Amino acid sequence: MKSRVYSKVAVSICIMILLMSALMMPVNASDLNTKGGKTPSGIPLEEMDKEIDDYVSTYIGKTAPGAAVAVVKDGKVIFQKGYGYADLENKIPVDPQQTVFEWASTSKLFTWTSVMQLVEDGKLDLDTNITEYLPEEFAEKLEYQHPITMRDIMNHSSGFGDYAFNIIVFSEEQLVSLEEAILRDKPEQYYEVGTASAYSNYATSLAGYVVQTLSDQSIEDYEKEKIFNVLSMENTSAHPTLEDNISILENKAQGYLPDQKGGFQRGNWSYISHLPAGSLNGTVEDFAKFAIALTPGEGEKSLLFEDPDTLDTMLSPSYDSRGEMVGTAHGFFEYVGEYQTFGHGGNTATFSSQFAIVPEERFGIVILTNAYLEMDILFGLQDLLLGSDRNNIKVPNETLPSSNKVVGRYVPMERQVGNFLDFAKYLGLYEVKATGENEIAMNIGAYQGTYLQTAPYYYELIEDNIPLFRNIYPVLQFNLENDTVEQIVVGNGMDLSALPQGRTVPFLVGSVIILILNMLFFFIAPVVLTIVALKRRKREMEPARKRFYKYHLKLVLIGTVFIINNLIPVAKIMTSSFRTYSEMEPFIMFNYPLLAATIITAIISAIWMKKSSGMTRMDKSLYFTTVIFLISLVGLLWHWNFFAIVG
Repeated sequence: MKSRVYSKVAVSICIMILLMSALMMPVNASDLNTKGGKTPSGIPLEEMDKEIDDYVSTYIGKTAPGAAVAVVKDGKVIFQKGYGYADLENKIPVDPQQTVFEWASTSKLFTWTSVMQLVEDGKLDLDTNITEYLPEEFAEKLEYQHPITMRDIMNHSSGFGDYAFNIIVFSEEQLVSLEEAILRDKPEQYYEVGTASAYSNYATSLAGYVVQTLSDQSIEDYEKEKIFNVLSMENTSAHPTLEDNISILENKAQGYLPDQKGGFQRGNWSYISHLPAGSLNGTVEDFAKFAIALTPGEGEKSLLFEDPDTLDTMLSPSYDSRGEMVGTAHGFFEYVGEYQTFGHGGNTATFSSQFAIVPEERFGIVILTNAYLEMDILFGLQDLLLGSDRNNIKVPNETLPSSNKVVGRYVPMERQVGNFLDFAKYLGLYEVKATGENEIAMNIGAYQGTYLQTAPYYYELIEDNIPLFRNIYPVLQFNLENDTVEQIVVGNGMDLSALPQGRTVPFLVGSVIILILNMLFFFIAPVVLTIVALKRRKREMEPARKRFYKYHLKLVLIGTVFIINNLIPVAKIMTSSFRTYSEMEPFIMFNYPLLAATIITAIISAIWMKKSSGMTRMDKSLYFTTVIFLISLVGLLWHWNFFAIVG
């Protein structure tokens, strides 16, 4: 009798466990009562899982080894799935509940959320100079020229250029504190605050440091307490080494780079000292909880804010040049779609991510991949689910300025200024061509977006051959001064400018010509002079002339070393974008003794040339040619900041 009772109890317990397990399992759209519901793009929810599967399967294994996708609607996860492998070599599949990805720059959304929580608490005003919230000694060390506010930082309009060094390192030993990173990696504040939007990891770090100061705790501890714990994000960490949630490390995916054979090569995990800008690691399931928290129902309160107005403020435009333009919303990027959409994307050395929410529809998507600069899954799936209103773009019934007025070459405002990587953005200028009276094409190398003018100097994307345009450059607003385009306003940190003085096309072409001629001369001349010297070795000549030849050869060799010394750091950067300044500094520093050696050797050569009575016209011509080439080389290097010591 007792055994039957025990059996019934055991069966009941098993049924309860199964029911609880079923409730806790991730669900697909088909598992919910989604009849009649649609994605913002119009896909019926009961068909959504198949649409996602079909799309992702087209690219998985081609553009990324693995991916995790989550979709939320009306406060619930309606789709959650892993694709491909978290670890190719060991054939470990992606698990949406367990596989941990690097979230990269989507981490910034948590920094902005932290900022808005402090605004809500009355501890922070978005329009106050941030030095008011920083320790006085620290603020003095920043040494930036123009005051900035938190709103400027969130709009990426704080005046800072880019700073490519030290953002990502590949070992824990290379990490430094947030304070050290901010004081070490200072970019130049080269444009007027608030006049442009130029993406800045550095400025985001400043925002995170303000959070630290006002909360009296580290940014990673703050986010854990105020966001992760509140949302039960148990498989997430903002700590650069994950040491505050070390258990998730065993489930972290491997990151990959595309190889030349169409496959993938194993890459490195990224360690980030500027952690407010991109240090988060976690699962897609956890990230989906954040999307739910940002899309509460009408009359409901987000778990992250006490006052619904705080969330409304955060998800409202804070940077654009005209009311209808897609722009930046307090750090969130606004995307073109059927409905108003906010989100962010991100890349580390071997991971890519995309996050987007549609508050009006209480809809959100999270896409994580373990591949560097993946775009097809991220942007394509976002387009599939959120849609685009490009089909409704029409030319208004008014006379608009000719598209020929905006033709030209442009460069991103987010560029290196004041260090030797200044040249990098000028290698791939953005070219705008008129393709019709109200139509233009913007080319970035082989990539092209076609735009239609819908208001004076206001162009909307109608076609592209890469998702980059529809997600980063959907709208172009040309600002003119004296009938000449000075700036293209895009928002989201992606504004473009006309080529500045000293960087115009003729100057750029001239720089390339000077560099090529110097390389030819200083790689060929040493060989020629060495051969000539060997032939002269047996001939009798006066000591002064002999010494001239010796020092002239040294002068030429210094020019050769000059070129090699500066090509090495350029080659390092070209082969890997993630370098520390300490790797580059020895080459920059070595330019100074090379410059001193050039001057001294040139003077000594000239002295012996003057003392020699047997100098030929050819000897003198070659010497003066060498000096002219050296002057042009040093001038070129100086102009492009190869003598600039930063940090």
